[in-house]
Amino acid sequence: MCFATASFGAGVVLIPLGGVALARAGKTDRRYLTLAAFPVLFGVQQIFEGFVWQSLDGPVPPASRAAAMVLLLFAYLLWLVLTPLAVILVEERTWLRRVFLGITIFGGAYGLSLFAPLVVNPDWLAVETARGSILYDTRLIYDGVVSKMVLRVTYAGVICLPLLLSTAPGVRLFGVLVTLSVLLAFLFATYAFTSIWCYLAAVVSAYVVFLIDRLQIPSRRLVFGA
Repeated sequence: MCFATASFGAGVVLIPLGGVALARAGKTDRRYLTLAAFPVLFGVQQIFEGFVWQSLDGPVPPASRAAAMVLLLFAYLLWLVLTPLAVILVEERTWLRRVFLGITIFGGAYGLSLFAPLVVNPDWLAVETARGSILYDTRLIYDGVVSKMVLRVTYAGVICLPLLLSTAPGVRLFGVLVTLSVLLAFLFATYAFTSIWCYLAAVVSAYVVFLIDRLQIPSRRLVFGA
């Protein structure tokens, strides 16, 4: 139950912090609203992982699967779209926005290929514990064709590259922190990568509050042009 407490605790802390970031972005630069929402979204994701922990301790497997599917919706699909999209919105350079748009489209297609089969085939997901972590054991359409390491590196590229390449103030450092969280999960918890990385990334997302707090740009409309 202590693991459920850690997940719920992260959610309880991150959601109000994200609310502060959203309010600040709304007053200074609305282009940062999507990025400012990251702590809130990671907080919601962690709360659902708390529900997964609780359901694993009880006799109701369907509850475990439902909560796991919500968490995987974030992990397998939403982050692959929202991360490059958030960077597009704050990027000033036209050519980089075009690159990030391509990554966003690829991330959406890739994320759908990971998540949609789990919706159609409920038996493709098993949830269990491994070494004190949650293992989301999923069958993928790539099984037997592409190694899991290649799939994870591709996933990490979609998440990390836009953040690392961004020229917007503070975003690149956030990218470094997210990349470190990916590397830590790769090196020390590859057996339960999804759960461990999501928790580490949730903790790292608190940096967004500091990033948004440093904005001094007057509020303006969303723009996509150079």
